[in-house]
Amino acid sequence: MVTDIFTIALPWVATDDPTAPVHQPRLVEAVRPFIAGPENRLVQVAIEALRTETRDISPLVLYGPSGSGKSHLLSGMVGMLLKQRPTLNVISTGGSDFAREISAAIRQEVTSPLRAKFHSADLFVLEDLQELLHFASAQESLLHLLDVLERQGTMVLLSCRENPLCLEGFSTHLRSRLASGLCVPLVLPGQSTREVLIRGVATQHGRQITDLACQKLAAAFPRGLIELRGVMARLVLDAPEGKTIDTDAVRGLLQETKTGDRPPLKTIATRVAKYFGLKLVDLKSGSRRHSIVEARSIAMVLARELTEESLKKIGAFFGGRDHTTVMHAIQSIQAKQQKDPALREALVQLQQIIQRQSH
Repeated sequence: MVTDIFTIALPWVATDDPTAPVHQPRLVEAVRPFIAGPENRLVQVAIEALRTETRDISPLVLYGPSGSGKSHLLSGMVGMLLKQRPTLNVISTGGSDFAREISAAIRQEVTSPLRAKFHSADLFVLEDLQELLHFASAQESLLHLLDVLERQGTMVLLSCRENPLCLEGFSTHLRSRLASGLCVPLVLPGQSTREVLIRGVATQHGRQITDLACQKLAAAFPRGLIELRGVMARLVLDAPEGKTIDTDAVRGLLQETKTGDRPPLKTIATRVAKYFGLKLVDLKSGSRRHSIVEARSIAMVLARELTEESLKKIGAFFGGRDHTTVMHAIQSIQAKQQKDPALREALVQLQQIIQRQSH
């Protein structure tokens, strides 16, 4: 019995419309868990500090590899703060978008409106801080912004793929400023944590998995929840209805994994479009028609589960959308499939179609 695994209930947030302006009031969605083991125990400290409205930890930086849960935690932290103060003005952006906005404002000599927008934040969130490494002007602007927000008592949440204090591409002043807050390392889930995640995903699919199969699968895929979701979906796909997933099923999957290639984004998008009677250009368009939005979101979910592409690259492929829009789409579909058998079946069928085509 694993006793060192812990769960943090986090209220995720989203906008009604993923294309809405960043200053639009956010809606708190259903509570979703963040499951972790002792390797990520410091996360509990950060969450408790936020719950008690401690501002000494600002800026709070979550850093770790893709799949370690940075976006999940940031979304939950924003939701938690919004539940305390529903009228909170949340300004959220990504590193590349921040750098692009700063560069454009400097080039056009219209920096005042942009500064006013960022200074109006009650909560400022910036993901993928590492994307500022080669943009000195953006780093300087961020440093100035952090000073202003600190004087205002504004909470700042940041994420980075590596410890920003050790990245030489950041200025000494920026690194020093980040060090004044709390830097929380995140690592990929350990073996015991992965086993708990696998059992949870199996339960969501209405399946059981043997202890040995669970251990074997967790050892073979040392990644985060998103990859494990994709792996479990493939096992459910291949196993007869109601059959317990055993070591034979896992062994077969591992053999396929060794010989198969990950499908490219275009293959995934094309197959999803055809499945729903649409064209590839529809999924890349700006259309807000419900049928296109749902198909596009499903394609994004499959792209995240079946490839190792980042949220940023997936968003760029689907019409230049930012990573927060992709994350919202994934969250939306994952929430819907738990209550919609038809959607679950469509996801399983599409995975089967895409996997067969990529072999």
